[in-house]
Amino acid sequence: MEKKPIDFIKKSHIKAVDKFNEELKAFSKETGEWPVTLYEDAYTSFTLADIVISEDGQMFYLYDGKTEFEVIVRQDEETGEYYEDEGMDSIMEYVKFWRACLRRAKRYWAMDSEKLDAIQDGEIEDEDEEED
Repeated sequence: MEKKPIDFIKKSHIKAVDKFNEELKAFSKETGEWPVTLYEDAYTSFTLADIVISEDGQMFYLYDGKTEFEVIVRQDEETGEYYEDEGMDSIMEYVKFWRACLRRAKRYWAMDSEKLDAIQDGEIEDEDEEED
């Protein structure tokens, strides 16, 4: 049986993606929104839906309403062997980034609206002072 590119992705990386997706879905149920807003201030918003690792070794995710993908599995030109790219675009780098965004979203979701408004007003005031 011929191995597919996905067979060359570490099982721990696939488990990390699955765990993150479970956490994201749980937060979605709590907030009632999909895709989930993970970060938002006066000028910036990040939304995210599931992260999917495909059979051909690519990672897809819905980010701010558009589908993005990263090639995770590469093929060695000389041997034809597949390998998981451990560079800057590795699965764990993305999972760590989105997990940090999810933690931040949970913190903001737990705050009352007055405190959250004060934080956002402070961000706007700080930027206005920098422009002056």
